[in-house]
Amino acid sequence: MQYSPRVGQVGGDGINKLAVLDPNASETDPVTGVTVMNEVRTVVGPTPDVDLPGVREWCINSGAVDPGTGSILVNSEDGKLYRWNLSANTLSESVTLTSGVGEAYTPTAIGVDGTVYAINNAILFAVGQ
Repeated sequence: MQYSPRVGQVGGDGINKLAVLDPNASETDPVTGVTVMNEVRTVVGPTPDVDLPGVREWCINSGAVDPGTGSILVNSEDGKLYRWNLSANTLSESVTLTSGVGEAYTPTAIGVDGTVYAINNAILFAVGQ
């Protein structure tokens, strides 16, 4: 999974996405014109940005891949933890962690018992049963 920034780049449209990339295939980046890894699956951030055109950034260092459910769990700058269902290519579930203020680039991980660990606003959250 790769964070795909668009805001702040010349010609960017503010449509911040997450992407699953294929390192063995390439495409031309529509913003920079540079050859990059091919986007196999993408999902656009769900929360409109009130300060800039487009949507809020994901603001993550990594997501957690859950092969058992065919999904990826990711934080967003909007303060929520999302389940990205890869087969349907939808954000199928979300859990509100904070109001979204103070989000920094953070990781998400899954523990051996299935608990999802996510950091938001410098707080470690454990989501699960």
